Amino acid sequence: MNAAFNSALVERRAVRQYTSQPVPETLVREILAEARWAPSASNTQCTYAYVLSGEPLARFRADLQEWSASDVPPAPDIEMGPVNAELYLARRDALFGARAGFVATEAAKSSNPGDVPWSPMVAGPAIFGAPVFIVLAIGRDYPTGFGLFDTGLLAQSVALAAHGRGLGTCIVASLIRYAELVRRQIPGTENKNFVIGIALGYPDWDAPVNRFPRERLALEEWVTFVK
Repeated sequence: MNAAFNSALVERRAVRQYTSQPVPETLVREILAEARWAPSASNTQCTYAYVLSGEPLARFRADLQEWSASDVPPAPDIEMGPVNAELYLARRDALFGARAGFVATEAAKSSNPGDVPWSPMVAGPAIFGAPVFIVLAIGRDYPTGFGLFDTGLLAQSVALAAHGRGLGTCIVASLIRYAELVRRQIPGTENKNFVIGIALGYPDWDAPVNRFPRERLALEEWVTFVK
């Protein structure tokens, strides 16, 4: 058993606030070179990665903030929702409630509570202050079912490879809900479907949003052993 790897599976979490420390391109290349060994259907390796940083990321962040503030209707390449079933909505709401409650508690304890509050409506369009944003895509000529599954495998591999190097990630579909804005910064992608975005950077562990307690279902709630 590889204790370090098993710990990474449990300790990895969605990071929603980053420091301003830049991530060297060499480090991003290392992460992607390691993550490329993720499995894919029949080794088709169908996923494409686009890495935004610097000025292109700044332009994308500004556009995303503007469109979000203007309530422009989402127009993603691939529709991911909505979630309507009560069971899943309850789990989502429990997460949101735990996060908001923890941030509020930390604000009450802080000597400077003005620095503590965190809003997903503001932080999301700002891409959580991450210095790197990776967009994963599949070709429009590739079966969507296989493509989404394979891209998910690659995204998790990116997250684990980043975690092993002391970086954090947040895998979020809502950040690419305006496909047009993504294409403004990544030209020549008309034949691609953007699937998911991954914020990447050094976590700000002082931020309460990165420290609230998380929960997972007990095995009995989702696993069935058929003997």
